[in-house]
Amino acid sequence: MSDTPSELPVPAAAAPPAHADPEPDPSALPQAIAVPASADMVQSVTILDRAIKQRRDSDITLVNWWLYFLFLSWITFGIYTIYLFFKRIGRIDRFSERKHAYYIALLDWTERYAQQQGREDSVHHQLADLRSNVQNAYVGALRPIKAGLSFVLTILTLGIYGIYVHYRMNRYWWDAQVLEQDFDDSLSQAWMKVDLMRYPISFEVDQSKRRSFALYFILSIVTFGIWGLVWDHKFHTDPDNLYPPFHTVEDTVLQTVRAH
Repeated sequence: MSDTPSELPVPAAAAPPAHADPEPDPSALPQAIAVPASADMVQSVTILDRAIKQRRDSDITLVNWWLYFLFLSWITFGIYTIYLFFKRIGRIDRFSERKHAYYIALLDWTERYAQQQGREDSVHHQLADLRSNVQNAYVGALRPIKAGLSFVLTILTLGIYGIYVHYRMNRYWWDAQVLEQDFDDSLSQAWMKVDLMRYPISFEVDQSKRRSFALYFILSIVTFGIWGLVWDHKFHTDPDNLYPPFHTVEDTVLQTVRAH
């Protein structure tokens, strides 16, 4: 017999228990949780971008007022004045439609971004109040004027409804500015809570657009229509002066949204 011990057999590796769960494959884990939110955010950005691009068709400059008053209104025997009535109201209504879609899309995107960041509770009530304010504005002071209906009612009421239309047009651009400023202030606060921006969005209202309808109407009568021409010039040129501030804010907002 040899003094060296015989080699012992090496035991085989133990097989895993039959009931043990296999290691999960990371690539096989469900990824659908983040997809709906991402898809919704992309849709909101698309709607927002479309609403901003629509300003190429809605936020337009009409014919020069002096050309209209000194030439076109006379050579067409007043027909161009009727045409301009439709163009002015149509321009206001298209602006309202575009801005309403812009506000709603921006609120939708902000809500989904807050959900994605897990901070929905910090801005939920603020965004809900802001959405309510926007909806109330567009069923109230900023609701469509509707040129065709206004024209028919003006004829049927022998011009009385036309006075109401002038009242709406006189107020519109002031109310639109107030809504924009309130919206931007509240949105800035919400965005800072979810770390979207460090500085608030700035929109300054043009105080000259806050005109007293009663005062301007009386002055038009007292001056035998002369002040009415001044008033008409303001109706015609108000949008041209206000489009740039609106567009500046929209471009800033879209740039921020696309960056996130």
